[in-house]
Amino acid sequence: MKKLRIAALLLFATAAVSAQDLRTNEVPANLQSTFTKSFTNVKDVEWEKKGDVYKVEFEINRMDHDIWYDAQGNVIKSKIEISESELPSTVASAVKTKYADYKIDSVEVLEEGGKKTYKVEIEKGWTKERKLVLDASGEILSDMED
Repeated sequence: MKKLRIAALLLFATAAVSAQDLRTNEVPANLQSTFTKSFTNVKDVEWEKKGDVYKVEFEINRMDHDIWYDAQGNVIKSKIEISESELPSTVASAVKTKYADYKIDSVEVLEEGGKKTYKVEIEKGWTKERKLVLDASGEILSDMED
């Protein structure tokens, strides 16, 4: 019982220090302007703030997008869901070569500090799943089994 109380307290403390949800009118005008100039036809827009960093989550054509901005409106990093057909051929080829018997389930493009990586989730049947991170040349940087 004591462990349960400690776990509940830790969960509450973690939630208390996590990102703060913002209403659109609470987002600085320069960030809203930068966002609306960069992205059109967006749906389900949600803003958060953690420290000095603003994060906006939204959808375009049912694909998830996350963009992190600094207070001046500069993009710090991004995570964008893409279709398998949008993968660079070097990345798609590397996945298919090493995991020929797996099927690509989802793909995200992560960009931070000028570096672009691809998070590719693959599956084999109902029980085997892997999460891969590859660079643009197709080199596997991370390979984790789920």
